[in-house]
Amino acid sequence: MAINEQIEMLCKELKLNSLCKTHHELSNRAAKEGWKYSEYLYEVLKNESNSKAERSKATLTKMAGFPTIKTLEQFDFDFTVGVNRRQIEELSSMEFVKRNENIILLGQSGVGKKPILPLHWHIKRYRNV
Repeated sequence: MAINEQIEMLCKELKLNSLCKTHHELSNRAAKEGWKYSEYLYEVLKNESNSKAERSKATLTKMAGFPTIKTLEQFDFDFTVGVNRRQIEELSSMEFVKRNENIILLGQSGVGKKPILPLHWHIKRYRNV
């Protein structure tokens, strides 16, 4: 059995999904660029870690059960009459999280509170706040 097949078999056994897909490309790049073993290992582990983090974020977002995820650019401020654009943009900085503060969305039914929660989840998810 060839070494690449053995590596892929071990990756599947150890559930290193990203490594299974990228090991050949990374090993060729490392050979061409003359990486040290530790540099190669670092890149392999970094790729695997990033991949697992992305899968985890996707799973958590799906489990949260939000109806749809929109970005700030996609949010319809014209439709949601009671929403102050400047306040939402300020909240999107997520500074309130860094200051350990909470936010409370108050308003009548149908004024646009519900779409804001997934929006902030989405921002937090991609900024790693």
